[in-house]
Amino acid sequence: MKLCVDLRYANDHFPGIGRMVTALTHEFAHHPAIDQLDLLINPHNHNSYLTIPPASAHIRHQLLTAPPFSLAEAWQIRRIIATTQADWFYTPYVRIPFIPIPSKLLVTIHDVIPLTTPAPWWVQIGLRAALTLVSFRATAITSVSPHAVQQIMAQLWPARPIHVIPNGVAEQFFDQSPQTQPLPAAITGPFCLCVSSNQPHKNLAVLVEAWAQAYTSGRIPAHSQLVLVGKFSPHRPQPWNDIRYQHIPIVVIATPNDAVLASLYRHATLFVLPSLAEGFGLPLVEAMASRLPIICHPHPAITAVVGTAAITCDMHHPTQLADEIALLWHDTTRQQQLRDAGSHQAQQFRWHTAADAYVQLMQSYS
Repeated sequence: MKLCVDLRYANDHFPGIGRMVTALTHEFAHHPAIDQLDLLINPHNHNSYLTIPPASAHIRHQLLTAPPFSLAEAWQIRRIIATTQADWFYTPYVRIPFIPIPSKLLVTIHDVIPLTTPAPWWVQIGLRAALTLVSFRATAITSVSPHAVQQIMAQLWPARPIHVIPNGVAEQFFDQSPQTQPLPAAITGPFCLCVSSNQPHKNLAVLVEAWAQAYTSGRIPAHSQLVLVGKFSPHRPQPWNDIRYQHIPIVVIATPNDAVLASLYRHATLFVLPSLAEGFGLPLVEAMASRLPIICHPHPAITAVVGTAAITCDMHHPTQLADEIALLWHDTTRQQQLRDAGSHQAQQFRWHTAADAYVQLMQSYS
C-alpha cells in the first residue's frame, strides 16, 4: 500500500491533533502493509517539539512551499499525490484540501464540539461547511469514540458511516523507570497537573478558582502548585492571570516536548481535567498510563475512556471540585487504587493497535 499522510497538522497550533498524527505516522513508518509512505510537511507551520519520522528508502518528506491552507497549497497536494501515485491520503482533521485529490481519502473527525457548545457563528458555519465537504469527498471517515460518532452523525450531511478507532498513548508514558527528564525549574514542590488548552469548553476558570479555594483554605500544603500545560491562545481568556490569583501558586508551561510532559505526569500528585466536553481526551490516557490519580467531568466520551479509574466531579461548580482535590490530595489509599486501576485501563489504548485498525480499514476498500 502507498500511503500519503497529512503532517501539516504536526505543528504548535494543533497540539492534540499534531501529537496524534505524529504518533500514528511513527507506527505507519514500520507497518508491514505500507510499502511507501509520503509525508506532507509545510515548513511554514512552526513545529517546535514534535518528532517526525526521518526520510528513508520508503519514507519520503514532501515539502509544501505555498502558504498553509491556501488554494496554492491544495494544488501542490494534488500534484504530489498524483506524482507519488498514492493509494490513500490520510488527514487527521476535518479541514480537507478543497481541490479533489487523485486517491482514496481517509479523514478523522475528532468531534463537533463547536456545534454542541456555545461558539462563534463563523466557527459553526465553517465547521458545517467542512463536514459537508468531507461527507461528499471522503472514501472513509473515522472518529475517536462512540460518543463522538453519535455527535458527528447528528451533524453530518449527507449521512455517512463513521468507524470508531480510539487514540493510543505513547510507550514512554508507561515507563516508570527513575531516569526521567528534569522538571522545569519553576516547579518547586508537589503539584496538581492539568494538560489542556484555553478553549471555552476546556473550563480552566473553574479549575483555577477551585485550586485557589482549596489552597487559601489551608486544605492543600502551602508549598504545593497548580501546573497548567498546553497551548494557550493569547486571544482567549487566561484566568490564571486574574489579579485575584496573583498570590496563588500557579505555573504555566507551554507545549513541552514528550520527554518533559512524561516527567510532569510521572511526578504530579494529581491530574485534573476540568473540560466539559471531549471527543476522546488523550491527556486522560497519558495520565492513566503514568499511574496518576485523576479527577474529571462525567462527560460520556470521558467516562468511556477512564471507566472506573477516575473520580468524576461536576466541573460546573468550583467549590465541589475544590473539595474533591483536597480530599484526594490527602487520601493516599484512594490514590493508590486509582493508580492501579488507571494503569490497567490505559493498556487498551496503544498506537500500534490504532495504526493496525487504520490499515485494516483502508485495506477493506481495496
